[in-house]
Amino acid sequence: MIDYMVDFDEDTRAIVELVRKLVQKHQMPLEARKLQGEEITDEDLYAGARAAKQAGLWGLTLPAELGGAKLTMTQQLAVIEENYKCLVPIRFGGRVPPFLLNATGAQRERYLEPALQDKLKYAFAQTEPSGGADPGQAIQTKAVKQGGHWVLSGTKVFISHVADAEVIFVVAVTDQAKRQRGGISMFAVDKSNPGLKISRDIQILDGMVINELIFENCQVPEDAMIGGSGEGFRNAQIILSQARFGVGARALGIAMRTLEMMIAYAKQREAFGSLLSEKQAIQAMAVDSWIEINQCRLMMYAAAQKADAGHDTRVEASLIKMQGTEVAGRVLDRGVQIFGAAGVSLDNPIAHWYRSQRPARIYEGPTEVHKYHVLARCLFR
Repeated sequence: MIDYMVDFDEDTRAIVELVRKLVQKHQMPLEARKLQGEEITDEDLYAGARAAKQAGLWGLTLPAELGGAKLTMTQQLAVIEENYKCLVPIRFGGRVPPFLLNATGAQRERYLEPALQDKLKYAFAQTEPSGGADPGQAIQTKAVKQGGHWVLSGTKVFISHVADAEVIFVVAVTDQAKRQRGGISMFAVDKSNPGLKISRDIQILDGMVINELIFENCQVPEDAMIGGSGEGFRNAQIILSQARFGVGARALGIAMRTLEMMIAYAKQREAFGSLLSEKQAIQAMAVDSWIEINQCRLMMYAAAQKADAGHDTRVEASLIKMQGTEVAGRVLDRGVQIFGAAGVSLDNPIAHWYRSQRPARIYEGPTEVHKYHVLARCLFR
C-alpha cells in the first residue's frame, strides 16, 4: 500500500479500515463481475448496503437523533475516498437533502420520514438551458402565486436521478428583482404532476441517462414550497457545496487506486529488456501522480477540519472539486498510457474511470468557472 501524507486520528482510521473491509468483502467481487461484462443490479448492491448499516455506517451526515452516524466532514470525505477506490462502491443509506432536516408538519411526514427510511426517491432540478454554472443569474423557471397554488413554468436540463424519482425538488424564481438575494425558492413537484413533462432522455459519456424537464402551467399547492420564501437559492448552494466536497473526494479515491494499479503493473511488466518501473519516464508519471494526489488531499482535509470547526467552506469546496477532478483526470490519463492497450480495455477499472471522470470536471461547476469566477472573485473582492 502506498504511503500518503495525510494522517487521520484514531477514530477516523478505524472508520476507514471498516469501510476498506466492507468494500473488500462485498464490493470487490461485484467489481470483478462488472469487469467481466455483467450488469450489477440493485439487488446485488443490497448486501454491502445492509452490512454497512449493521456496522453503523448509515446516514453518514445525519444527526444521531435521526439514527444517523453523524460523521465529521473529515470522516465523511475519508469514507467517500476509500469507498470509491472500488469501481462498484457501497451505497450508503440515509441520503437526505439538508433542506428536509428542518421540515415540519405535513412536509416532514410526506418527505423527511420516507427519506430517512430510504423510501423516498428524489431528483434535484436547478440547471437550465441558459446555463448551470451561474444559477443565480441563469435560472429562468418562474413560480407565480395564483390563489392557493403556485404555478411553475420553465425548463430544466441535465437533471440526474429523474427515472427513479417520485418527487423533484425544483428551484424557481419567485421575485425577479431579488433573484438570488431572496427571490429564488424551492418547490416539491410530484413526478406524476400533469404540468411536468419529461421531454428528453440524454445519455452522457459515463453511460448515465439524465433528463430535460418542461414545466408548463405546473400547479402545486401552496405548501409545496420547501423552506421559506426566497430560501431556495441558499438551500441549493448548501447542497452544491457538500456535493463538491464529495466529488473531489471520489476523484481522489479513484486517483489513489489508479496509482496503486500503475505501480503494481509497472513492477511486473517488461519492455525492451527491463521492467517498466525501471524506466525514468514511468517513474516520473508515478511520482507526479503521487505529488498531485498528496497536494490535493492535504488541501481537502485542511478544508474539512475548517468545516468541522463550523466555518464557511464554500470557497474551499470549489477548490477541492476543481483540483480533485483535474488531478484524477491527469492520473487516469497516465494510467491508461502505462497500461497501453490494457488501459483502454473495459476489463480494466481504469478504462471505466477514464470515461466516467471526464464529466466530473464539468458537473457541479466546470473547472473554469471555479477558477475564474469563484476563486478569482474571492481574491479580488
